[in-house]
Amino acid sequence: MKKINPCIILVRPQLPENIGLVARAMDNCGLKDLILVNPREKWPNIKALDSSANSKSIFKKVKVYKKLEEALSSFNYVIATTNRKRFLHKPFFSNFNKCFKEIPLNKKFALVFGPENSGLSNDDLMLCDIILRIELSNTNTSLNLSHAVLLVSFKLREYYLNFDSKVKKNYINQNIASKSEFYFFMQYLKQQLVESNFLYPKNKSKSMFNNIQTMFLRAALSKTEIQTLWGMIKNLRNTSKKKQI
Repeated sequence: MKKINPCIILVRPQLPENIGLVARAMDNCGLKDLILVNPREKWPNIKALDSSANSKSIFKKVKVYKKLEEALSSFNYVIATTNRKRFLHKPFFSNFNKCFKEIPLNKKFALVFGPENSGLSNDDLMLCDIILRIELSNTNTSLNLSHAVLLVSFKLREYYLNFDSKVKKNYINQNIASKSEFYFFMQYLKQQLVESNFLYPKNKSKSMFNNIQTMFLRAALSKTEIQTLWGMIKNLRNTSKKKQI
């Protein structure tokens, strides 16, 4: 079996008991890395520890961040989860195996879950590469946070139990850059687009840039490719300024 080492990221979790149950679900499936983003209750939390049963070891190296973008900085590929329909220009999957086939081999990847009351926001989803939609019965689409983590973790484990690298190929760039490199480039690109008045009108600028970021995310750029794009944009801007002079 290929070793699986994704990180589970809980964004703005509300109930510490659910964090403990998530740790237990992760442990059931052999996952060990947990990140919390802006948890509602103070961390560490005794309620989470009590509900984790025999999975307390996961809490020894849990990391806590204030913002999702910071939490994702060291990862190369990120899968967001939701059980609601989202009208975003992002790659969506409802088939687990097709979704997992997108994961770059031997790269750091994360599975992101939203808060219990609302799930991930659209701004959260825009930071991720693809979205895995957990399709449930129309009679009840609500899923407990720990159940969602257990379901996705189990399906991932099942996928890799049957993984054959000679047969199952992956279409994502194996040299994909880290999210910190990608976000840094996006900040630079946004600044240049604002200065050149490309993101106009202002009331549509956010959705326009979200679409641009999604396009670049889909390209799974390597560090070298990002540096090339950076150089191209910088050169074009410098050339334009010289002509104006």
